[in-house]
Amino acid sequence: MSGESGLFIEDLEAGREAPGGRIADGLELSPADFAGRFGALFWRPPESLDPIYYKLAAFCKTTAVSENSPANLGATGVLFHRPPTSLADEANTVVLGRKFRAPGASTGVAQVQSRIGPPGGAPTLRWTRECVVKGRPGWRLPKSAAPLDTREAAPAECDLSAARLPEARGPVPRPPGARVAEDFRVGEVIPAGRIALLRPDEVLWLTRGLGNLAKTHYTRDSGYIVWGLLTLLYGVHNHAPALQCAALLGMDQAKHLAPVYLCEALRAEEHAAAKLPEPPEFLSATLTPLAQQEAPGRPDLRLVTVELLVTNHINAIGRAEYQRQGAKKAIESTVDGRLLVGRYVLRLAVFTRAATREVSGPGAAQAREKS
Repeated sequence: MSGESGLFIEDLEAGREAPGGRIADGLELSPADFAGRFGALFWRPPESLDPIYYKLAAFCKTTAVSENSPANLGATGVLFHRPPTSLADEANTVVLGRKFRAPGASTGVAQVQSRIGPPGGAPTLRWTRECVVKGRPGWRLPKSAAPLDTREAAPAECDLSAARLPEARGPVPRPPGARVAEDFRVGEVIPAGRIALLRPDEVLWLTRGLGNLAKTHYTRDSGYIVWGLLTLLYGVHNHAPALQCAALLGMDQAKHLAPVYLCEALRAEEHAAAKLPEPPEFLSATLTPLAQQEAPGRPDLRLVTVELLVTNHINAIGRAEYQRQGAKKAIESTVDGRLLVGRYVLRLAVFTRAATREVSGPGAAQAREKS
């Protein structure tokens, strides 16, 4: 991409709004396309949209404030006020504040809050996030500028009292591998049901199809940085078999700890993996329950907090790209080729065993979709 677009750090003063329009505008990747590749990630009510799909598509309508961002640091207070049902919902983002390292800086950290929902109606989804944003070429923060940090203290966790708890029409189908509330034991690591290969063509298909055209994903000098929220998608996808009785209510935290690069050599690797002396890169994940509590007035549900850690398994090609990018901190953090790239604290509403019915065989997936 070339030319000037999006907002720069000098534009992002507290109180500035950046309307994003309807989620459906320019969206090329339909719910059916997404489900065809990733299946059901969580339990959800009939006629509702996959929450991760909705979050990814909604995020793409908030990128005016991060079009010139080399790094999205993460989000807090991500809350679904209700299950998403419509791509006609609109996005609006407001700047809460910004921070500069020192006078004379050419980049800063912007803190913004996004609200997604029907025009004039109650929100469906909201979140607060921070991102590093560049200034225009030649711009510098005046040495007389003060204060350097106008950000507000972001809430440490999302308030579930504002979220509508899921409703089920009869017993919830429980396919093989699905975990009920009693199976989420605090401190016990839940094994992943699958491993997600880092397929560059798929990564770019998702990014373009959902409408995230931020320069950092397509600039050759950036090594094609993977959209940070895709690490959340792949991490959840690895554990999807265990989450079929769990509804996603929100996230206390979504922290992108290190970048994931797609260099030219890595893109070519996908088509020549059999000829290479080492396996392709892949993302693995661990899911660990942190807490569980009762859902007031809902004996069929428990509120469960889980930590999702996503790790990039870097081969020699990927390691060379990190070195080319000067990502010394990331390289020094690798352990046996494993780099922790994402930490997500998910808030779930999980059905109890008594509220489910076991299903198996070829009809299990269909029964789950009809639930």
